[in-house]
Amino acid sequence: MDTGHLNIPKPEMDRVAFVHDIQTKLFLLYSGIIENSAPGAEVLKLLETDPRVQALKGSMISRGNSASSFETKVLGMWFLWAINEYGSEIAEFNLNKFLDSETIQVINTLWVLGIEAEEPIELENGIRIISIEDMPDSRDKEQYLRRDFDVSPQMMMIPRPKAAITCTSEITKAIRGDHFPEPDEKGKQFWASSQLLNDVALLLNIIEGVSCIPYFSTSYTLPEMPIGMFGGSGGGSPLYDIFGYKSSKLTAQSASEINKLFSAFVALPPSSKTRMIRVLSRLSQAKRRDQIEDKILDLGIALEMALLEDNKNNDQLSLSFRLRGSWLIAADYEERQLIYRQLQDIYKFRSQVAHSGALCQNDFDKIRVVRESFQEYSLLAEKIVRQLIYIRNLDWTSVILGTTK
Repeated sequence: MDTGHLNIPKPEMDRVAFVHDIQTKLFLLYSGIIENSAPGAEVLKLLETDPRVQALKGSMISRGNSASSFETKVLGMWFLWAINEYGSEIAEFNLNKFLDSETIQVINTLWVLGIEAEEPIELENGIRIISIEDMPDSRDKEQYLRRDFDVSPQMMMIPRPKAAITCTSEITKAIRGDHFPEPDEKGKQFWASSQLLNDVALLLNIIEGVSCIPYFSTSYTLPEMPIGMFGGSGGGSPLYDIFGYKSSKLTAQSASEINKLFSAFVALPPSSKTRMIRVLSRLSQAKRRDQIEDKILDLGIALEMALLEDNKNNDQLSLSFRLRGSWLIAADYEERQLIYRQLQDIYKFRSQVAHSGALCQNDFDKIRVVRESFQEYSLLAEKIVRQLIYIRNLDWTSVILGTTK
């Protein structure tokens, strides 16, 4: 397809200033060009006669977790836009690559609450933690940048993500028929990578001082490839039930520690991994809740799942809780004493809330002390969970006798 001779008019975005959505703006502007200009008519004619385009009619173009019906007109609109953005040579190269391939690449994305990335953080398996500013243009990005908070129908102030965890996934390009079939091998790999993104989000909660919670799972076409933003939204699903307002900044120096944790987590046996996901989820909730009663309850539950999983007979739960935690991570007697007392307090406060619904018999001075101590309790939980992820073939008897770690 030779389009180097075409003079594609680049529309002014101000013409649709009344629209506050970049995807809708582009669609409106380029639909006018494809329908009402000579270059648009020529591109549409060239595409209509291309057998590769004809073969896509009646199919849906996948984006991993969603798909849109293929339309030659929409592909032509993308092509006109790509000529303006990248030049005719690159636009044609990417168009031909798309039409010739059975598979395409998409950016599998998990938007998260609670973290910011000063610069892209590169992890193993091609996973990246990216600032919202560095994400590809999309309706989601534009919406999140427009405001820090949104208001729910229940009049709750909902925070907006400032970062995303991503990886590039290869998927089957076209879906035949009007429904999603059972995932093929590429589809299974896509959903497996989605789970990895969720695992990384939860693992960040045992990086000191960081709280992170999955917010919205979606996927995007690579910026320079068809059909991009002209194919509508990427679809997806909200994952949050707790928001929280804390935000922690991650730096590129965090990558080494996150990769180390991630490798150890991936190597866990399936049963241990499933349990650890629940531990991490509870720890994340504890960090992001606002009410101290809820925070201490979730923190206590997270630590009990971590430290008491094999105690089938409920034998001396509180004592085992204190001994195991203190011997697991303490370096000496003085540190064991401190951790022992902290775990004793956590267990006591959690039991108060669990059994009576109140903390410290509603003594506000004592509640204030608990709230002020929560950061120390949270740091302690992070250390314990990190150690449990790294340890292989844990023997609690040896741990509490001080013969091994």
